[in-house]
Amino acid sequence: MFVYMYLIGLLAGLGFYALTYLFVKEMENKIRVLVVVIIGIVILFGSITVIGGFAGMPFGVLSLGILTTSILLAFFGKSSIWKKSVYTFIILVFVSYSTFMYLNKVDYWIVKKTHYSTDNEVGSYIQQLQNDTSIQGYKTFTISEGNMGVVLSLGGKMAGNNIEVLDVKENGRTTEIKIRTFYNQSSEQNPVVIIGLDRLQSEIIIMDTNGTIYEEATKVE
Repeated sequence: MFVYMYLIGLLAGLGFYALTYLFVKEMENKIRVLVVVIIGIVILFGSITVIGGFAGMPFGVLSLGILTTSILLAFFGKSSIWKKSVYTFIILVFVSYSTFMYLNKVDYWIVKKTHYSTDNEVGSYIQQLQNDTSIQGYKTFTISEGNMGVVLSLGGKMAGNNIEVLDVKENGRTTEIKIRTFYNQSSEQNPVVIIGLDRLQSEIIIMDTNGTIYEEATKVE
């Protein structure tokens, strides 16, 4: 996320620099760069003082991208050829990174629990979770066509809640799953979700939006 926000900041810096030509065609390069610097500082200041905390960090990273662009244009903006090179370089980096992320994106889906009967491994485990609400965390299975499945249970203390999967991504050898839990009078005594994935890394991190991290399934007292 932060890398992507930084790259967006680089592009935004180019955009702000280009906008100065719409207002004043004849302007020294250092003045145009100064405008971009001021915008970057304002966004950085706002991310710290107005938004603050973790929520403000992406905007802070975005502002760093803008400031990086201003530095590049301060050095190379005087020459038309070098200026075009800066634009081309930043755009190519953004496109290359976006393409790489798209091609390596993890495909995931939510598996309906009704697909599994108690006669197979996954179905038996789901039934076990409802009978033993002290089990909390995730367990992995190999499901249809060699795909992987992650079964996450919240434990009996979260009875009545539902689980929404927000995002699944890879960070090196770690599969990171972000979820959101909310109360909706679910009939499950031990709330469960089955997440199907086309691949799964050796390390798994499942985090709720409230900061709770779910580890491999264990019994909770």
